[in-house]
Amino acid sequence: MTKPEEAMMTDEIQTSRLVLRPYRDADAVVLTRLINDPRIYRNVGRIPPGQPVEETRRIQRERAVANAAGKSAGFCAYLGDELVGMAGGGESPDTGLIDFGYWIAPDHWGKGFATEAGAAVLHWFVHNQERREMTAGYFPDNPGSGRVLEKLGFRKSGESRYFCLGREMEVDCIEMYWPASADVFNAYLQDTP
Repeated sequence: MTKPEEAMMTDEIQTSRLVLRPYRDADAVVLTRLINDPRIYRNVGRIPPGQPVEETRRIQRERAVANAAGKSAGFCAYLGDELVGMAGGGESPDTGLIDFGYWIAPDHWGKGFATEAGAAVLHWFVHNQERREMTAGYFPDNPGSGRVLEKLGFRKSGESRYFCLGREMEVDCIEMYWPASADVFNAYLQDTP
């Protein structure tokens, strides 16, 4: 297995409990089942309810092109052989910064997997794409996501309105900003099981 700073998009990243690796077509069915849980799609702004498997495959093919161009990176998070979530981000056409995001299957909430996967992927972006700043956002009725982002070193940068595909409506969004720094990773390494 590979450390985040040594991983390329074809490699796996090993954390203390998870293996993070790029999406594979074989992931599509399980990935689609997981994201069609309303606890996921209502909190990840870009996933509509009832997304079919073929749409998941199409989106992942588009992301593979962006990944190859250095404009994004996305990793499936595995606990053993079980797909438990995703973490990654894509370059915003407005700011040029990576817009970071993640989700973890509800059966695995509260176990620290979001923070563990998120820290590894942020570390990957810093070392493989030389990204020093990133953005993220969360909805106020999902404060757990805000706590994860804060643990990862994100800080509130504003508020906005955002059209959430999963809710099929515009909602409030807390905007977050992340300046890469060594203390973020040191804090993560000390707190990781």
